[in-house]
Amino acid sequence: MAENHHFDSKPPWLRSPLAIPGLLLLLTIGFYWKLTLSTQYTWFDHPDMAYLEIPRLEFQAREIHKGHFPLWDPRIWAGQPLIGQTQPGPIFPLNVLFALLPLNNGYLKFAYLKWYWVLIHYLAAVFAYWLARDLRLSRAAGILCGVAFSFGGFVGTVAWLDVVNGAIWAPLVFLFLLRASRGERPVASAGLGGLFLGIAWLSGHHELPILLSLASVFTWLWWCWRNRGLIPAAVTFCVVTGMIAAAQALPTYEFGRLSVRWIGLENTVGWKDKIPYTVHTLYSLPPKGLLATFLPGFQRFADASPFMGVIAVGFALQGIAARWREATVRLATALLCGSAVYALGVFTPVQGVLYSLLPVVDKARIPGRAVLVLNFALALLAAYGFDAVLSDGRAPWTRRLRYTLLALGILLLAASIWLVVTGQVVDDRTVLAGLVALTAAALLGAWQRPVVSRAVVFGGLLSLSMIELTQAGPALYSNRYDKDSGKFTSALTQHHDIAAYLRALKQGPLRVVVDDHVIGANFGDWHDIDMLQGYVAGVSANLTLHELHTQRTQDLFGVTHFIGTKADKPDQQEVFTGASGVKVFRSASPLPRVRAVHDARVVESADRLRMRIQDPAVDLRQTALFLKEAPQLEQCSGEDSVRVTSHGTDEIAMDVTLPCRGLIILAETMYPGWETTVDSRLVPTWEAYGVFRSAVVEGGTHRIRMRFRPKSVYAGAGLSLAGLLLVVVLCRLRESSTFRTSTPPNLNRA
Repeated sequence: MAENHHFDSKPPWLRSPLAIPGLLLLLTIGFYWKLTLSTQYTWFDHPDMAYLEIPRLEFQAREIHKGHFPLWDPRIWAGQPLIGQTQPGPIFPLNVLFALLPLNNGYLKFAYLKWYWVLIHYLAAVFAYWLARDLRLSRAAGILCGVAFSFGGFVGTVAWLDVVNGAIWAPLVFLFLLRASRGERPVASAGLGGLFLGIAWLSGHHELPILLSLASVFTWLWWCWRNRGLIPAAVTFCVVTGMIAAAQALPTYEFGRLSVRWIGLENTVGWKDKIPYTVHTLYSLPPKGLLATFLPGFQRFADASPFMGVIAVGFALQGIAARWREATVRLATALLCGSAVYALGVFTPVQGVLYSLLPVVDKARIPGRAVLVLNFALALLAAYGFDAVLSDGRAPWTRRLRYTLLALGILLLAASIWLVVTGQVVDDRTVLAGLVALTAAALLGAWQRPVVSRAVVFGGLLSLSMIELTQAGPALYSNRYDKDSGKFTSALTQHHDIAAYLRALKQGPLRVVVDDHVIGANFGDWHDIDMLQGYVAGVSANLTLHELHTQRTQDLFGVTHFIGTKADKPDQQEVFTGASGVKVFRSASPLPRVRAVHDARVVESADRLRMRIQDPAVDLRQTALFLKEAPQLEQCSGEDSVRVTSHGTDEIAMDVTLPCRGLIILAETMYPGWETTVDSRLVPTWEAYGVFRSAVVEGGTHRIRMRFRPKSVYAGAGLSLAGLLLVVVLCRLRESSTFRTSTPPNLNRA
């Protein structure tokens, strides 16, 4: 009878190499039916997605469809570096491919966003399945591993596109780390592991890559301590990770040094400022959150849930008990425990010690997001437990698992009945968890006897797991028929008439201020209209020198219109009312976006700069103010002529005619990488008013061109391409004995 418990045979339908990927695709489409088979639901009705990430994706997609990959975003905060801001990763491969999809009248299609979300989770399932199969687990165990990792836990519930894009690579990182530990071309395997961790860094958000990097580094340290022959592989892994990540990491580091960041407290912080531990305290996983791994009643924490369900958690415990002698199981258990302790944050000293001693860890301000590693380890252990059960249904540990599920089911249902009897509210999800546990126990009992086939047990347990996981991510999707539906996405759909009115105006460059209580989204990125300020995580620090709410400062920045329900300045004139009731007001006295001045003065400090800008005695049309040093100009009679001939996102060209030496000021943010040429000759770019790009021009007629050519972006891209080439070379070369482990690796055995 024991023969029936092995996976030696392969059904005919499984013989195709596309069979399992196809099955996982069907399971993903079915699980996310609300997005794939219905038009009622939306996963991205969320402030950060609707206000920041989708508008930024729209800006990038619009530019790519024009045949141009943008490096600079002029639509928000008077211009900011696109790649340096990271969210969502503009060079992340999946985002670039998504940007190539057709637009709908110039805008992203929401249907494509839904399918993109499903594709991401499909890839997560495939990656986890690949890992399980590489560890020689059965197909059934691999499918359960993929479903648990992709549909449940952090990956299944987090609502940020850039965050989930950084999370899905965990299985591939550890797949190749484990290959290296087994001595399977260790240097090449380590290079591939570094490649996928580097891709995770390209996703745009730093927290998950930091946590995956910590888990990887500690794993390598343990392995190298046991086997020094793995040191070359560990070094290769770190080098390749750094090189692949450089295309995103170098611009991010540059922007971090020159910007301030909002972190959830009243005050902003700079790159050199350690994020206060108060923030980490706010986002630590509470101890009761650990119960959320299998009890849906405790399901949400901050922006995600660790919920995996009683099936996945039960089989994970089975995997630890039945396969403890295997080193991969011990490693997964260590990752499980370590990530749980880290996620608890302030409740243990561990995360605080790492926060204090290790660089960059403080930037990962949400310790609770370490549940990604916890969920990954649980999914892998569940695959081991599933294999153990299906390999030998009569093993003692299988019987113990059945009794545990039976007891848990009885306990949950008894507690629910007691709540009903006492007149208290019963959580239907808790009742469902109890029913799932009892049904799973019955299936295991039938398998032990055995009176059901392997396929029935596999199908039944997989179905139960997917039923449980439906109560996590998909249960939170917004339905357009619900009362509060579209609370955030409405900012993207309600104001197209206002944007059309503004784009139809023929009065030179526009720049708007938006009442963010009325339109929370980045109106500029979404509608291709320049705006002052916007919804961002950080902004270049030179903009914070200015009092952007004042009339004179907004005039200095060339603000032409205000969008809101009522005027916010006395001299604004109402010129348009949208269908939503939101109005457009015209500013009375904005300065031209590009102008010439012949008077430059130095002010002693940022405080004096603000005071002079607000001083009515200072004619901002004629005078430029500088911090530290000002250029030498000439004053003369005659008129200046400044005409913009072309204005793209990364480049602007102007024809100017001046009677004598003057300063051409462009009211857009100064940032490293902007270079100026006058008649094709490179000249210094000055920072007028501590923030604007400007250049000195001699008298006469000249052609001026300002171009954004950031060294951090080009250096990072070069390193990433070199890293990719290095991985290709490592994979093609036969490793010499110098790069092999010094002794036959025994890391995967007791």
